[in-house]
Amino acid sequence: MYRDTKTVHYNKLKGVDFSCSASLVDRSHSPYCLNMMPDSSINPVKRPGWQTVFNLGGVVHNIWLCTLNGHRYMLCHCGSRIYLLQDDAISILRENVAGGKGCGFYATDSEKGYFYILTTREFLRFDGSRIEAVADSAYVPLVAIAKGPKGGGESYEDINLLTPQRREGFTGTESDLIYQLSSDGIDSVDKVEVMAQDGTYSTLVPQTDYTFDLTVGSITFVSAHPAPINGQDNIIVTYSKNVEGYREKIENCTVSTMFGLGGENRVFLSGNPAYPERDFWSDVYRPEYFPDLNYAIVGSGQTAVMGYLKLGEYLGIVKEGNGQDASLFLRKAEKKEDGSALFTIKSGISGVGAISKNCFALLGDEPLFLSNRGIFAVANSLVTSEKVIANRSYQVDAKLVKEANLENAVACVWKDFYILSVNGNCYLLDSRQVVAAKDGEKNSRYEAYFWNNVDANCFAVDGNVLWFGTADGYVRRFKSEDMGKECYSDDGRAIRAVWKTAIEDEGAVERFKTLMRKGCLVSLKPFEASSCNVYYSVDGGKEEFVRTVMLDITDAFRKVDFSRFSFYTNTNPQELYFLKRQKRYKRIQLIFENNCADEGFGLQEIVKTYKILGYSKNRR
Repeated sequence: MYRDTKTVHYNKLKGVDFSCSASLVDRSHSPYCLNMMPDSSINPVKRPGWQTVFNLGGVVHNIWLCTLNGHRYMLCHCGSRIYLLQDDAISILRENVAGGKGCGFYATDSEKGYFYILTTREFLRFDGSRIEAVADSAYVPLVAIAKGPKGGGESYEDINLLTPQRREGFTGTESDLIYQLSSDGIDSVDKVEVMAQDGTYSTLVPQTDYTFDLTVGSITFVSAHPAPINGQDNIIVTYSKNVEGYREKIENCTVSTMFGLGGENRVFLSGNPAYPERDFWSDVYRPEYFPDLNYAIVGSGQTAVMGYLKLGEYLGIVKEGNGQDASLFLRKAEKKEDGSALFTIKSGISGVGAISKNCFALLGDEPLFLSNRGIFAVANSLVTSEKVIANRSYQVDAKLVKEANLENAVACVWKDFYILSVNGNCYLLDSRQVVAAKDGEKNSRYEAYFWNNVDANCFAVDGNVLWFGTADGYVRRFKSEDMGKECYSDDGRAIRAVWKTAIEDEGAVERFKTLMRKGCLVSLKPFEASSCNVYYSVDGGKEEFVRTVMLDITDAFRKVDFSRFSFYTNTNPQELYFLKRQKRYKRIQLIFENNCADEGFGLQEIVKTYKILGYSKNRR
């Protein structure tokens, strides 16, 4: 009978590969890798745990971190309130706001920076101490200048969607008392100012210095106000004329970005369900002024704008995909002859569109978004330099695309990872590990990892700290490695970490094999506290327990748990030998697991030694 001893080394271990059956996965990947992530040496280790910091009740829609005037703030939109969270303190900044997943962004006007919030029904701003409605302080445009008493003049600024107020400038005469506004049927006359000969303005008193007719839209002065010698406008009338639905065009938006000519100096908004194919933009350095003509219709009205991506000199606009219309559009800022900005849009690519508004992020220099076919990037074609949409999550797509409610997925970039959460599951892409496209494949991809028990409804990143909010009111953050062994638990509960090998027949499916008692081991990363359970699964059968070993590093300067005292002080990798023979199998899978709270876990290499035996036959 033919016998031969062979040894297999599983090294350069990576993450998960759901793209094929467990028998076809290569030896560096796992068909089932749970709650693992790459360490600094790209070896799979147990993910850090999380801890609950705040319990707010309701749904945590968004968490934002912003810096204003040198101070760092954490804001949280939960239920119908917006909170300020600082250390262990919780304060309510605003109540009775709309629920729903909106967006937030930092922007500056000509004088000061604010953090702006869109709640799906309100447009608010935070100045470091309080939150106010933007409409209460929105810029009031000067819509007409050089007007005579009977009208005429020149159009100057466009109406601001955020306020019904507008101003008009008149050049007064010595004889005229009645001045006609550009609009009739106005709601109110709010202020009338008159310039004196010295250039200063004074505010007139209604019913004493003037009367008005709201239906006609006119002002009648008690006495004439002739213009100064230079002929400039000397009468400024501020009045209100509400246009139904104007404010809602902006306040109901849920998607934002910054873009502009010569810098990121304008706010672009979209995501209004009443105007799915439109986006709107502010005046330059005036985030509280959205001219009513500053909008664009992006592609077909059958698909909604889902998000924005920065693509060099372009602003990428990604829409829903319907298989027919273009899903990627490119906006460019150009300067007109008068120096003003012109924003042009050209159609990009048809086909793959976005399914979630909350999964747009920049990983390294590559912009990513989620579609119903996986996580995609907008990249340059090496051949034409044109923009192309390429899949980056091939290795997890078989599981990811089957998740329910993908439209509710959220994502962020944390350290080197793009992390997407849906239904309590997380899918990680590692920017440090790019897998080149193989024969028959179109795109390169990132190495991927899979977590569970992370019920994130939103993410926020503060440096190296990853926060998330849940649908049941908890605000949580992931722990840091410098916490020691306490890092490896979720609110004190164990994190089950698993790494399985492929199901292998050793290239000899026609023969039986025997796994040797000697020569089989796993090399484990050392931790202050760690253990490993080893299992075999043979020929599709259930997982059979092999052994458990505790592998703590003893440090005289730390508190010692004598129930698991190891005398092991070496911080080099540690080997766990299986010490159990497995006879007469055709296919085998090795499983390594840690399911204990406050224990780290990491794999560096697996060694399998076996003998090839005689020909196999059907088992009865």
